[in-house]
Amino acid sequence: RIVAAMLACALLVGIFYMLVPDAEENTDFCVKIVHTNDIHARVEENESSGIIGLPKLKSIIDSYAESADMDLVLDSGDMFHGQSIATLVQGKSIAKLVKACGYDAMTAGNHDWNYGKDRLKELTALADIEMLAGNVVDKDGSMFFDTPYYCETVMKDGRELKVGIFGEIDPVIYSSTSPANVEGLTFNDAVAYAGEAVTELENMGCDIVIGLVHAYDPVSLASKVDGVDLWLGGHEHMDIDKEVTTPDGSSSYVIENGYYLYEVGLIEIDCSLNADGEVVDIDISAEKVDYTTAGKLDENAEIRAVLDDINKDQSVILDQVVGTSTDDLDGDWFSLRIDETNMGRAVTDSYLLETGADIALENAGGIRESVSKGDVTYGDIIGVGPFGNYIVTKQITGKALREILETSIDIQTKNIVANDLGEYDAWPENSGSYLQVGGITVSYNMALEYGKRVISVKVGEE
Repeated sequence: RIVAAMLACALLVGIFYMLVPDAEENTDFCVKIVHTNDIHARVEENESSGIIGLPKLKSIIDSYAESADMDLVLDSGDMFHGQSIATLVQGKSIAKLVKACGYDAMTAGNHDWNYGKDRLKELTALADIEMLAGNVVDKDGSMFFDTPYYCETVMKDGRELKVGIFGEIDPVIYSSTSPANVEGLTFNDAVAYAGEAVTELENMGCDIVIGLVHAYDPVSLASKVDGVDLWLGGHEHMDIDKEVTTPDGSSSYVIENGYYLYEVGLIEIDCSLNADGEVVDIDISAEKVDYTTAGKLDENAEIRAVLDDINKDQSVILDQVVGTSTDDLDGDWFSLRIDETNMGRAVTDSYLLETGADIALENAGGIRESVSKGDVTYGDIIGVGPFGNYIVTKQITGKALREILETSIDIQTKNIVANDLGEYDAWPENSGSYLQVGGITVSYNMALEYGKRVISVKVGEE
């Protein structure tokens, strides 16, 4: 018995020795991140358009997390709004799905505010997700959202790796939702806040710092801030995979993954901690999974069940036929920004019928879906105009109308150039402000200089 006990002790000592790394050796860690942005409530798989959908997103999440020391699921905004499945219940359906998918943190996009600031807080709680937008402050200067940071730690070989995440929204985006939705709030300077967040997270002992941002130009933002290892962006519906140099000469990685869940970003951070717990080596790599790969995956059964229950509950309302269309109505994002479309005419004509006004205007960005020929459902209507806007009727002068049209045509000329280039980042920031019109006949010459392009404007024969 004594011999056996001594042998057992020797084995335990040997095992313990193997578990404790040599003081001179580094400990390697692997952090895996699944990132999305600008889903706009596109939660259903759509094979024809290449939308992955949340049931298969969850399969990607579960598969990618395997073998990681730490795994994170993050989003860069515009999640809770954009389709009838969301609009009908003010985002509650999307919150249920976000929770089921296991998202850890996100930042707010401009469309996430569309149900109002208080509702966005409610949706955050329902989704069981950390909403990180620390540069959004209330009237008294306090942060609007409850938590400024999301931190996660992992222990390996007696050494601890800590990852800290902050989030912010571009102040320029403040006007990209109805003023009532953000009344009393201020979006503080993004560069200044990011610098403050980095300092706080470093003081909290974070070894890796990640920034979630909804911004027009995340690359420019990243180049002005030291200490952020990885920026995950949203808003411009772009593909970004770029390393930038920060003011102190360090590097920062910027990633954005398109929109509508056409693709999912998979980011791997490999790093090493030395005996003092310091990061001595960090490597960030990324890939994008599109429908070519994701379409072959099996759906996650739990997410499919949640989605089926939501669709069943909503179908009673959304499937109601409210009219018919003799033609396919073109509400394509690109078509609406470069010329008049029959969907633009249908929308503006509906405004004329509703108000009795002479002229109707709707910005291209306010129309969000096409409608197929045949029966038109209530769900189709919500899809076309999901924002809950209201019509304003007012008198304007002919001179003012000409100025409005000159501005619209100027935007149109720039949109056409961007469309011809086929480069998304060539589109102007105000591309969606090109106007679809009803009730007027306009003659114009795009070859002339700005201010002289409108030749004539008629309402009827006047």
